[in-house]
Amino acid sequence: MSIHRRWAAGMVAALALVGAMAQAEERPSVAEKVVAYAGEQGVKVWTLRIGERSANEALVQVEGVDHDWNMRIQKMKVEKTDKLTRYYTTVDGQKFAALVIQGADSWSASELYLPGEAQALKIGYSQALSEQGNAQAFLTDYLNARTE
Repeated sequence: MSIHRRWAAGMVAALALVGAMAQAEERPSVAEKVVAYAGEQGVKVWTLRIGERSANEALVQVEGVDHDWNMRIQKMKVEKTDKLTRYYTTVDGQKFAALVIQGADSWSASELYLPGEAQALKIGYSQALSEQGNAQAFLTDYLNARTE
């Protein structure tokens, strides 16, 4: 192998290492556990706090719906009160509450709202789904989707 090829191979390896280190440093912190909900018509909702707790942001993924949001991971703002937690985003320039959680296991009051849909879907906390979630894999999926 000529000296130029070795030099080029070394540079490529060094750049790859620097890129990997930079990407590792750019990973925001997330909660240790994914919190998941299951609901009507087989819908699943996965949530994960992203960033510092004080930032009040979460990643949210909806699965099992015939909608543009199906399997899309979105960063949403989180508002908590003593009675409920709202996850909201912006739709058509307006604040949109996509997920309203009331209590830890209340099926009757927790709901998923999808833009353009007339009715909300009732959901409830699912320990089984939550245990299947992997916080770091969820974050990786979100970060990879942003760069595509």
